[in-house]
Order: sequence, then structure tokens, then C-alpha cells
Amino acid sequence: MPLFKKAIDVDNLINKVASGADKLHFSNQERSEFNLKVADGLAEHAKDTLGESTERSRARRVISYVVIVNFFALFWLVVWLYFTNPELANKIKEFGEAWGLPTAFLIVLGFFFGSYLLRGTPLKK
Repeated sequence: MPLFKKAIDVDNLINKVASGADKLHFSNQERSEFNLKVADGLAEHAKDTLGESTERSRARRVISYVVIVNFFALFWLVVWLYFTNPELANKIKEFGEAWGLPTAFLIVLGFFFGSYLLRGTPLKK
């Protein structure tokens, strides 16, 4: 079974790779425009998060800290017990899963760090 359905146009492939590489290079003007957009975004973010020291925000941070600490404590306990007592390690792992700790951990990571994943690098037009 052939890997490709038709012959590869090498010239077209080289042009596409070259245009993609060209999009990754910023000129000084494009770099300054990008930095200006980033500065505007940071100013907007600072304005939006000015009230982050409210009681509700502090409570969110404490809850997330508790979830993350418990997840890693349970994780390393299961790893250690896996080598010493695999049966007990399996029971503790099932206990953590029954309480939804892996799901809570992923939700906390998504809430606090998801915006970093949604950002992209701007490409030249």
C-alpha cells in the first residue's frame, strides 16, 4: 500500500516550508508592533485582575493548593507502595479515584494554567 496517493510535488513542498519558516521571522517593525499588542494585553490583564486579593480569590487559591498537595501526596504514596505493597497501593489509588482527585487536579490545572495553553505565537501575515 503506497504511503501517498499521488506523486509529491517537490517544488510546492519547498515553497510551503519556506513560507512557513518566513512566518516565524519577525522584522524590527513587526516585533515592535507585537510588543505593543502584548503591552496593551498586559495592561488590560492588570486592570481585570486588580481585585485578585479578595476573599473569594484567596479561597480559590487555598482550595487549589489543597487539591494539588493531596494529589501529589497520594501519587507519591502510591508509587512508594507499589514497590513495597502493591495490593495496598491499588486500594489507595482506587480510593483517590473514587473521590475524584485526578479530575479535581486537572480542573485546577485547567483553571489556573489553561490560559497559557490558549495563547499562541502570532504569525506574520
